[in-house]
Amino acid sequence: MNRLRLVIGSTLAALALVGAQVALATTVQKLTLQDLVKKSDSIVMARVEDATSSWDAGHKEIYTFYTLRVLDHVKGAKGQTLITLRELGGTVDRIASIVPGMPDFKRGEEVVVFLTQKDKAGYPWVMGLQQGKYTISTDEKGVKMVRNDLAETTLMGPGGQKVDSTVSPATPLSSFLDGIKTSLNEAGKIQVDPNPPTE
Repeated sequence: MNRLRLVIGSTLAALALVGAQVALATTVQKLTLQDLVKKSDSIVMARVEDATSSWDAGHKEIYTFYTLRVLDHVKGAKGQTLITLRELGGTVDRIASIVPGMPDFKRGEEVVVFLTQKDKAGYPWVMGLQQGKYTISTDEKGVKMVRNDLAETTLMGPGGQKVDSTVSPATPLSSFLDGIKTSLNEAGKIQVDPNPPTE
């Protein structure tokens, strides 16, 4: 009987904790797409190949490691075929650590991610948390689309005011990538060498 009470008590406590976690939100500075393009160290289109969670060495924090296979180098990361991200949160041995606003990746999904430089541990982070992850899907006509979901992220404007966070409308992937590449190429201007080599 005591064992049954312990299981019920643990279950209720876990449900209460999950409920409390869902109610939370992370506040982060709002970044426009132009901000993401400019500030990111690298931008890649990739497929999520693996996701594993584990405790850190001190058994204080749970981290999830995502392995991404690069499908297209949009900015930086030249020559890299695999990128490993490390994020706070995850589930280990039925213990869940939830960080609202942290981007969630699923095995097999395709994404466009805006990444920071590597941290001291050697891992890049997604720029602006969920703001820097765009999920790729295929519509009913077979066209690949991208969308950014900010439902659990509270955004803060330059003046400190709260900005509504929403699910962005789906955009054709090709147009999205072309827009980024145009921004990277100084609004589409062709780069001309002022000192071309002479024969």
